[in-house]
Order: sequence, then structure tokens, then C-alpha cells
Amino acid sequence: MGGITQILGTVQARLVRLEVVVLVSAFILTVLVLNRSVHRGFMGVVYSMSYVVVSYAVGLIQDGPFHGEAFVLWAAALLVIQASAMSTSETKALLLIKSAGRCEQECGHAQRKKLLLQHVLQTGLVLWLMVNTRSHNPWYQAAIWALWALSLLKTAAQIVEVTRADRPDPSVKALHEYMTVEEDLIAENSDQRPDPVTMQGYRFIFHGEETMEPVNHDQDGRPVRGEMLAQSAAKSVVKIDQVYRWIQQQPYSDVEKYRAMDFCLGFALYKLLKRRLYGCDPAEAGSTKARDLVLTGFIHAGATGPDAAFRIAEAELAFFYEFFYTRNIALQVLGPKTYICVTVAVACLTISSVLFGTLAPTYRPLLSNLDGAIITVLIVVVTAGLEVYQAVAGLSSNWRYVMAVYRCVRDDRPWTKRHRRHLWWKESITPPEIRYWEDKVAQYVLLKCFHHRPWKWNILSWLTLYLVEPRRQGQKRGRRKPLPPEVKRAVLLSLKHSHCQLSNGVATLRRHRLLPRLAWACRLPKLTDQILAWHVATTACEWDHNARRDGRPAGRATAGDELHRLVATKLSNYCAYLVAFVPDMLPDPSYNAKRVFDEAVQQARRQLEGCREESSILAKLQEIEEAEWPNLLQEGGAYERAGSATVIQRAAVLWGQLRAAVPADARRWEVLAEFWAEFLLFLAPSDNVDIHGRTLSDGGEFMTQLWVLMANAGVLERPLVMQRQLWGE
Repeated sequence: MGGITQILGTVQARLVRLEVVVLVSAFILTVLVLNRSVHRGFMGVVYSMSYVVVSYAVGLIQDGPFHGEAFVLWAAALLVIQASAMSTSETKALLLIKSAGRCEQECGHAQRKKLLLQHVLQTGLVLWLMVNTRSHNPWYQAAIWALWALSLLKTAAQIVEVTRADRPDPSVKALHEYMTVEEDLIAENSDQRPDPVTMQGYRFIFHGEETMEPVNHDQDGRPVRGEMLAQSAAKSVVKIDQVYRWIQQQPYSDVEKYRAMDFCLGFALYKLLKRRLYGCDPAEAGSTKARDLVLTGFIHAGATGPDAAFRIAEAELAFFYEFFYTRNIALQVLGPKTYICVTVAVACLTISSVLFGTLAPTYRPLLSNLDGAIITVLIVVVTAGLEVYQAVAGLSSNWRYVMAVYRCVRDDRPWTKRHRRHLWWKESITPPEIRYWEDKVAQYVLLKCFHHRPWKWNILSWLTLYLVEPRRQGQKRGRRKPLPPEVKRAVLLSLKHSHCQLSNGVATLRRHRLLPRLAWACRLPKLTDQILAWHVATTACEWDHNARRDGRPAGRATAGDELHRLVATKLSNYCAYLVAFVPDMLPDPSYNAKRVFDEAVQQARRQLEGCREESSILAKLQEIEEAEWPNLLQEGGAYERAGSATVIQRAAVLWGQLRAAVPADARRWEVLAEFWAEFLLFLAPSDNVDIHGRTLSDGGEFMTQLWVLMANAGVLERPLVMQRQLWGE
């Protein structure tokens, strides 16, 4: 034992330990910087480890013989990478700080300031190392001071960001006040009838609201219209209708211009949506003008296909994503030119320290060939590469595109290379590609997963001290798969046909004359109960359809029938996934939704015990349905004990009633497809901005797109009285 201790205590062993720690630190921090495809749970583990590992590395450099300039260069490089990680992953906590409750806000601010303080202390320790280290190579010395200064600069930018987060955004207040009088401003110009296709009469501010000064308010608390009109007419304030007219004048194809208009409209609507982060109630909520914007302006074929509504929603969410997750704070504080110059200078100095220091013929190791020349090269290359990557990513962001459009519209200049000097490499007017949005959805089938026991995942959760959230019984998560465009268009078609009059499926049942018999399935105690009951019934319909189709000749089903089946099953499984994994997106309180799901899993295990195959599960559901026949009222077929029955019992009765009321497969799938599209839209409105923002880091949710569309249409909450009106015939 003593020999092992002596070996571990030698200079060689301590150097190897230092090299390993430095490489692990660099890897962890690099993962934090390049975090777009990393799971949020793993990100929390990595971020928690980063400060401990970096502190340990700095401590090793301080201790013993590791006072050489190469080792100090390692410490300075780790500081820069850590500061870069703070400007990306730490910004994720900003969403929780701005949109959570008061207690969580205080906790979030305290945690953020604590991490900043730790980084400041580490910066001071590295400065102490720099001062007490004798430098024999001027390139090393210049690179060390440059890296340390860059780290200090990024830390100062983070402090500025924390300070800004404590203060209200004046541009949001100005925009909110403007929107309270926007309708009145349009009314003064009677010749401007709102047209959501050309955006005539829609005078949403595209950019320039930060130049608007505070205005006086009348006795009702509304801003004085005359002052607001004078400020909004200033040249620096550009409206979305001006942007549309300017784009139409550019010499590009209709496809390019339509995509540019959709993207710019998404940016203007993103600013309106951002008001909800600060607790502002949108003045345009419930207005006919906002509803027509979505139903007529968004949902149209145009020159770019029928998916303009989702393109606009994705553009809005892209700006939300960059606002919260990928903003380079130093780039915003210094400006692009200054930041690029600083980044290039630091990268050149660090690379020069390798070329004229570590790799130079005159290089002499400080500790008998044991000071890690290879480690120095790797650390320097990683640091320089990350800085260049961040600078390039900042230059090619969505913000620079809309700022270039804003300057051209404001100054009435064409989209030419000379006038868009900040985007000199971009010839076309088309916007940049949105890379973060996966356009995928997860699927969950309760009848397949109720027997799942996630003991392996929970071991990982236990090992990470619950930084990785544990899975509950029945939570078997599959891979996210692309959502077919036909399903998305079916939801849009349902929105257009309903004219934004939301219903939890009752309108579909009434339209198909099924309301008297199936009304009980839309009156369950909680919406989570309704989701699971209809989901299990839809799954049973699909399995029964597949079993009977195996014995029929091919080609019996038409394309329309298959489309309805696709829409119904995809939306049903997606709603079940939300119940199982993202209950915060649903109307019921998260605790209640989780409790209903856990009870449904246990009920399925008891009532479907021993059933593993689809055929055996269907047979058991038929037995349960027959056992529940005495509880069906003869007049209308209402289910007498629907409120006290289990999810499986409700689903079995609902499945039997669907088969009896709609014997034809084609019409049954049509009913289910319309029901799920209508029901999903009913679930979309929400005031929980936090959950929609947090899921953006995992590739986004389809429900978030619908939430944005409903907000754009002025639908911010679900109706409460309308259901009572729909029950009666």
C-alpha cells in the first residue's frame, strides 16, 4: 500500500493526473458549448461537474512543481472555455428566472450569481498563478494574458446580463403600449381595410421599438394616442406592412419572397409573443383581426405550399430559442466587429504560442519531458476553434438577417451586396435555415407500455443524485419520429373549419350525430381522463383494424381512409405521450395528470394481467365491455358510472360504442381523425410559458407550435361556457 502511495505521489504521477483532469475539463466544457443535441438531464450533470473539475485542475497547477508557463496556459484556456459555456448553457436558466414564480425567480437568481462568483474567484486564482510564474517565452506570455483578458471580458458580459435580467425590458413595455392603441391607429385610416395576406392594415412593429420614448397616459391608464402615433410614425420604427411592401419590390422569385415575408412576420410576432414572458396581457386577444391573420393569412397555399402557418411558427420559436439558449452575450455587448477582432486576435496569439513555443525547435520541457506538449497543443486548438465557431455562429444568426432587412427597409434601399454589407456572403433574400427545430414527435401507446418497469434508468438517476429525472412505472420512451405533413395539415384544416371556436371533441360528435351516445366520454372528471380513455379506444380500433385487414384482400382501403387512420393514431399517441412525459403542457395541474397516469398504469396491470399480445388485450377489452353493459343507460346509451370507472373500463365501453354507432371502418376513422385534431387544438392554449420554453432545448414539441398559432390568433385560453352550449341538441 505504501508503494502505491509513493508511486501516486511522484511528480510523474501527479503530472499524468493533471493532464487527465485538464483533458476531461476541456471535454466537459466543450460539450456545454456545443449543447444543441445534448439531453437536458445530462447537461445538468455536466454543468454541475464543470466547476468542480476546473477548480481541481487549477488547484493541481497551484500545488507542487506545476508553475511553468505551459501549465498556466492550460488554466487560462479552461477559464475561457468555461466562460463560453456560461454564455450558452447558463442562459438556459434565464428562461426559468424570467417566467417562473416568485420563489423560483429568487432561487434562480441566487444560483446564477453563485456560479458567476465561483468563476470570478477562479479568474482571480489564475491571475495569481500568472503573476507568480516566470515566463521564458513571450508568445506564451502574450497568449496567457490574452486568454485571461477574454475570460474576464466574457464574465463581465455575463454580469451585465444578470443585471439586465433584474430589470424590466423597456422595449417590451413600449411594444405593449403600442399594441393597446394599434387598432385605433388603423381605424383612423378608413381606406386601409386589414388584409392578412398582404399585411395591409396590420401595423405590427417589426423593429425599432427600443427608440420609442415613454408617453403620457390618460385617466384610464391607456397611452395617449396622439403621442403614440407620432412616435410610431418615426423613420426608425419599421412596421411589418412596410417590410411586406419592400420585399414585394425586390427582384426575386415568388418562392424566395414568400419565405422572406414568412420569416419577417415570424420575427414581428415573436416580439408580440415575448410580452407574455413579462406578464403582459395581449391587447389583441380575442380580436377578429388576430383570428383572420391565422385563418386567412397563415393557412393558405401561396407560392411555397400549404405549410406557411408552421413556417411562421417555427420562425417565432427560432428567435425564442436563440433569445434563451444560444445568444453570445459578449457579442451583443461589444458589437459584432469588436467581438470578431478580439476573437481573431486571441486565436492568433494562442496558435502562435504553439507554433513559436511548444512546436518550436528551441522549446525546452520544464519537467524532464513531462510538461505535456501534446496537451498544450490540444487545449490551444480546442480553445481557438471554439472561439472562431462562436464568432461565425453569431455572424450567421437569424438576428443579423432581420437586422439587415430592417436597415434596408428603414433607409429604403434594395437588397444588394453594397447595402447589406453585414451579410455580404448572402446573395438571395431567402432567410437562413432553421436548424434547431427537429420537426419530430414522440409516440406513446399505453396498451404496449403499461408493464414497463424502468429500473435501469432509475439506477442512472440514483447515481447522478436525481439530476437525471427518474422514470415512473409504465414510462417507456421511444424515439422521436418525423410528423407526417398530412397530419399537420389536418390540424390546420380543423382550426380553419372551427373558426377558432375550440371544443374538446364535442363539435365532432355533434357533426356526426354521435353526441347523445358518446357525450359521457367528453364529460369525464379531468381532461387527462378523457385523453387516456379516447387514446386506449383509438389503439383498440387500430389493432382490431389491423387484425381484420390481415384476412382481407389488399387494396380495400382508400387513400382517404388511410389518411384518417394515420391522423387519428399519430395524434392519439402524441397526446398520450404528453400525459406520460410532458404533463405540464396539458390543462390539468401537473400533479393531477401524473396521478391519473400512474393510476391508469396500475389499473391496466390489474385488469390486463397476463395479456402481452394485441389479440389477448383486445379479447380482454371485449370481456370488460360486456361486463359493463348493465351500466349503460338504454336511452342514448350514456355510461352511467363513467365518473367512477377505471381508464380501461371507460376505454372498453367507448370502443364498443364506437363500433356499434359507426360500423364502417372508413367513417369511424374519419370521426376519430376529426376528434383528435379538434381535441389537440383545445389542449393547446396555455399560460405556462415556462414549459414551452424549456422543451425548445430538446428539439421542440408540436404542441408548442400549436400554442404559438393559437396565441397569434388571439386565443389564449380554453372556453368554459361553450361546452354547456354544445351538449344540448
